Amino acid sequence: MKVKKEVKKAQPKQQMSESRKRIFSIISILLPFLFLILLEVILRITGYGDNHSLFITHPDKVFENYYVVNPEIGKKYFQKMEYTPPAKDRFLKKKPEGVFRVFVMGSSSVVGFPYDSNIMFTRILSERLREAYPGKKIEMVNTAITAINSFTLADFMPQIIEQKPDAILIYAGHNEFYGAFGVGSNEAYFHSYALIKMHLTLMNYRVYQLVVNTMGHVTSIFSSSNQKRGTLMSRMVKDVDIVYGSKSYKEGLNNYEQNMSELLDLAKKKNIPVFFSDMVSNLKDQKPFKSIASGELKGADEYYNAAKDFERQSNLQKAKENYLLARDYDCIRFRASSDINAIIKKLADKYQAHFVPTYDLFNQNSPDGIVGNNLLTEHVHPNIAGYFLLSESFYNAIVQSKVIAKNSNEDNIKSFKSFMKDYGYSRLDTLIGYHRITNLKYHWPFRDESKNYIDYRQIYQPKGLEDSLAFNVMAKQNISLMAAHEIMAEKFWSRGDYFNAWKEYNSLAMINPYRGLYFRKTADCLLKMNDLPEALRFFERSTEEEENFYAHFRAGEICMIKNDFERAIVHFQKAQGKANKEEKEKTLFKIYQALTYLNRVNDGKEIAAYFRQNYPNRPLSVPPRTNTLKDYIPVQVKSQVEQAQKYAGANDFTKAIGVLLEALEIKDSPVVSNLLGEYYYKIKAFDKSEQYLKRAYSEFKFDPSFLSSLIMVEMALNNFDNAKTTFEQLRITAPNYPSVPQFQIILNNPGTISRTNAGAVK
Repeated sequence: MKVKKEVKKAQPKQQMSESRKRIFSIISILLPFLFLILLEVILRITGYGDNHSLFITHPDKVFENYYVVNPEIGKKYFQKMEYTPPAKDRFLKKKPEGVFRVFVMGSSSVVGFPYDSNIMFTRILSERLREAYPGKKIEMVNTAITAINSFTLADFMPQIIEQKPDAILIYAGHNEFYGAFGVGSNEAYFHSYALIKMHLTLMNYRVYQLVVNTMGHVTSIFSSSNQKRGTLMSRMVKDVDIVYGSKSYKEGLNNYEQNMSELLDLAKKKNIPVFFSDMVSNLKDQKPFKSIASGELKGADEYYNAAKDFERQSNLQKAKENYLLARDYDCIRFRASSDINAIIKKLADKYQAHFVPTYDLFNQNSPDGIVGNNLLTEHVHPNIAGYFLLSESFYNAIVQSKVIAKNSNEDNIKSFKSFMKDYGYSRLDTLIGYHRITNLKYHWPFRDESKNYIDYRQIYQPKGLEDSLAFNVMAKQNISLMAAHEIMAEKFWSRGDYFNAWKEYNSLAMINPYRGLYFRKTADCLLKMNDLPEALRFFERSTEEEENFYAHFRAGEICMIKNDFERAIVHFQKAQGKANKEEKEKTLFKIYQALTYLNRVNDGKEIAAYFRQNYPNRPLSVPPRTNTLKDYIPVQVKSQVEQAQKYAGANDFTKAIGVLLEALEIKDSPVVSNLLGEYYYKIKAFDKSEQYLKRAYSEFKFDPSFLSSLIMVEMALNNFDNAKTTFEQLRITAPNYPSVPQFQIILNNPGTISRTNAGAVK
């Protein structure tokens, strides 16, 4: 009996032991994870590590409703090298209705190297689209960082998609081998695609950052203290030689294809349009950096020399083929090969992305159809003309796709050439680009740094103020490019050189489009240059960022000159909100004047009563209504317009037209277009007359004389529907204009007029 009792007591004791074992096993498994979670929390609370979110709240309190690209995001991809911060493009946290939001992905060519942010193709494109789609709010966000490749782009993509983009633009491929995590990069911890992806995921956690930083610190203790001299371009390279068709070459291509497939697939699943461009590199004027013959393959130098021979023989097709082979077999791979471009085209087709044929556009705009130094600064980075062309390539693709709207502002879109002339950049930008590229070429791979090293920054002697400022921006960095532009702008303004002051202030406006001051300064220069339509555009643009009395008042005055009285009233009313007593009285009188011209005297009774009460001895008189916009001839074409007017005065309209067409090449001005419309009408070239009058319409649609001319041209072309529309505008603008009754009769009986007697109405 005693034995049985002992057995019964022993059984529950054994069961308790099994339960405890399970509990302790679970705890032992969870304990490391709990420790890591606790450590992660402690590290975050104490502020250790970096926030690797792609977008952060704007650091300025006044813009707390906006996101910007995280200026420290580069730390996630560069542990050994410095990195350039991304552009400071901002966008609203809460996306408003009607906003078209674009994110742009890429590397140094998208950053705009060797220039500043005003020459980034994204900034140029943003301005181009604003003109094509007036009234449409477009947010253009540049996420590019120098020396990144497709691993970074794929890592960015989920966070970009979270921000509800309406389009994504991609120009990337040159850095695939030496960019961060490339097969030949100094920043490549791993060569396994899966390990790199895991590393990038873990870098979002502070515990993992602690491990990586500790390892980096330990490694630096035992490594040589002598860092490699040179540019970021040269220091990024670890494994230099990547021969065409080699294992490393194929690995780089596979990485590019997998990463780009991943991000394109994400976009396709969310129905986000992607514009994916092929890559452009210098074929004609960039010798291969290194030539190694391998097996059946010739060295890159042999193909390059053959291309030069074929070019001398005018065999351009063979020359181009050999230039391409020379680039593809260059075993220092800073230029995307034909295989990269083939992958881009294949993936664009596979994922229904919009393929952007930039390579073809650059060749079409190059001598003999082969791109070289005419559009590129060295091996891959465009010069200023090249960046405008890169922008135009994406612009054409976007307009043709109709993703923003079915129709653009076709009648008033400037030509590519005119847009480039009016855009914000100056000689200072050209010089800073020159110095940065020259400095780059003093280093590997453009020259052997181990022999007779020369520091360009130590030997160059600046020539003149502009050159000295640009060189200091590049070499000594004791002044910013913005400060340099301001110095030159003030100097030109003080001399009365308003044209060059305009170029400097316009550059500043494009470098920092979120500051109204530079737009107002640009507009002031344009007023001095008699370019009222452009001045109005810049004054109005300045008020998008900050309401300002001066900007609204000046804008109202320009609208008065154009007879656009409704718009003038809006500006004067907004000016009042920022005005002192004297300024308010000035705007009140302007409002009263505009109401009088609109035959709305009753709406101005309170204003009239205010002036009678406060100034009883000063009668409130309104000057006669006039339209003088046509008298404001931009200084760039003043001499040509005056010459044309002399020819017209002598009834030599053919010569007058020829001079005005030359003037349009210098400056695309609505004043010039208006005159061309008038002169073509005189020689009965009605099609041409209508073409140029329509180009001037937006600026002259409140001028009854202009409207009368356009109606007659449209009737002469039997475009009576258009004539009726223009006539309605005339009746609203000037109901008492002398020709209104005649037009009314004719348009009610269109059979009474023919092309031959179209001029009789006037």
